[in-house]
Amino acid sequence: MLRNRKSMLKKPNVLVDTSFLLPALGFEIEPEAMGIIRFFRKVNIYYIEAGLMEAVWKILRHVKNNRELMIAKLGIESIRNTYTLVNPPSEAYIEAIKIYNQGHKDLIDSLHYATAKTLGLIWLTIDYDFIKFLRRHNYPVDGIIIDHREFRKLVTGT
Repeated sequence: MLRNRKSMLKKPNVLVDTSFLLPALGFEIEPEAMGIIRFFRKVNIYYIEAGLMEAVWKILRHVKNNRELMIAKLGIESIRNTYTLVNPPSEAYIEAIKIYNQGHKDLIDSLHYATAKTLGLIWLTIDYDFIKFLRRHNYPVDGIIIDHREFRKLVTGT
């Protein structure tokens, strides 16, 4: 047991963007992002409740029957039982509001970014436009992984 715990502590800590929660809820995402998910066992995955809520909003218009509702329910339970919930600190909320006021009108994106930055987590996203926005406004983007090559390098070292 102690060996497993030690190896878990050595794994990188990664906060996932909403996109990476969608497959658990039965929703398809970009193939590039799906290729990253298979490496999740090699990192400690974190999520914020606002991201899970955003995922539910995204699938809401696609769920048509009880079978799809059951898939979503199992997915929510799986996320909660497999990933670690992290609460954004108050500083992250304030920074997210500042980013929003500078023109990025997706508060959940901003909250993911600010939470990862504040807590020292790696943030995994495929939102290239948001990264461009952050760079344009001189926000640091160190610790943000945006593609499968970077993620594979994180987990394998090559």
